[in-house]
Amino acid sequence: MNTEEIKKTVIDEIDRCSKEVLEMVKDIGHHPELGFREVRTSGLIAGYLRSCGYDVKDKLALTGVKAKLKNTGEPVRNIAVLGELDGIVCRESPLADPVSGATHTCGHNLQLGILMLVAKAMKSSGIGDALNGNVTFFAVSAEEYIELGYREELKREGKIKYFGGKQELVRLGEFDDIDAALMVHAESDLPGPTIGIYDSGTGFNSKQVQYIGKAAHAAAYPHEGINALNAAISGINAINAMRETFKDEEHSRVHFIITKGGESVNSVPADVRLEAYVRSSTIDGIQDVSRKFDRAFKAGGDAVGATTHIKTLPGYLPLVCNPDINGCFAANARQFMTEKQIIRMGHFKASTDMGDISHLMPAIHATAGGTKGFLHAANFEVTDYESAVVIPAKIIARTLVDLLTEQPGNLSDILKDYKPVLSKNEYLDLLNSFISE
Repeated sequence: MNTEEIKKTVIDEIDRCSKEVLEMVKDIGHHPELGFREVRTSGLIAGYLRSCGYDVKDKLALTGVKAKLKNTGEPVRNIAVLGELDGIVCRESPLADPVSGATHTCGHNLQLGILMLVAKAMKSSGIGDALNGNVTFFAVSAEEYIELGYREELKREGKIKYFGGKQELVRLGEFDDIDAALMVHAESDLPGPTIGIYDSGTGFNSKQVQYIGKAAHAAAYPHEGINALNAAISGINAINAMRETFKDEEHSRVHFIITKGGESVNSVPADVRLEAYVRSSTIDGIQDVSRKFDRAFKAGGDAVGATTHIKTLPGYLPLVCNPDINGCFAANARQFMTEKQIIRMGHFKASTDMGDISHLMPAIHATAGGTKGFLHAANFEVTDYESAVVIPAKIIARTLVDLLTEQPGNLSDILKDYKPVLSKNEYLDLLNSFISE
């Protein structure tokens, strides 16, 4: 078969299998689970891949699932198609889990549908032997950086070291056999067939701040206390005063929540806590804003005489999408939509642990329409599963064929001159350097 015949064979299989996969996508959407807890979702993905004829590795970084199209001991080019297992807390959503508040307003169930459709079609079409390389289907845990207390507990128990699923999977060596990675994420408020092509994205580090003051009666003896809440307010005002020093081109952001504001209105707050992200589009930018954050929030404590504890944890690295794979993906998207429906999105202002992967290998993080409302919000809704799952699966499948056959610009050509931003050891050293308590 020539390249176009291989593509047509896979596309026909995607059409044939789409109904059963979309039913699973909807089922996962109604049973969301949070990061490192995705037991049901992981089991469904593993079971489906096994039913397609795959040998499956599961329980990777607690819940991850991995399967290769071809079982070969020979070292060959290997591309991963990624899908994320977890949901996000959005208690206002009508589909929120009544206990955990988990939802798929993140759209991760749509990614899993893309993964399953491509996996099924490539296996059942029998095209593996026509590819000069392998494809790994990888359902990964814990993309949403939430429930830090729970993840701290997992870390103390030795079950994880890092709080992002892809970070853990890199640490465990599960990306060692992969040369490139592709994924398609849901986009906000694009109800029709649309593809978004991103070039870059913002990374972040996580901050946890605790102020220890001194309790006293808030009305009778406030002069005997040390107000930890005032320390937090002073720290917030101090970092706000430094926002003008953030470089526009680095898309820097600082945002926070107060997780504990005191015990009683009638007592001077003696224990106040915040969680925050410091974001930037470069590693140097993250480190610069992180230093400014520490100075600002320590100054808040010093101003009122409180003791300040600042803990820094590695969040996610900035996203660096590979232009060659982006170009191949966009070319295949043109088979299903007009040029106006393929939007060059530029910079992704949010963060994803796909940024970490993009520092280690050529990677892309495209987006797809078929939704209305906004990600992580109660009004997020899938309006067109064909646009959100089936068309992206077809584009991914065609892109894989181009990258793994003798085409100009295939994966071997891309890798000839490619140098990763970081080696695995450099990457892990960087993550460890971010940690401070």
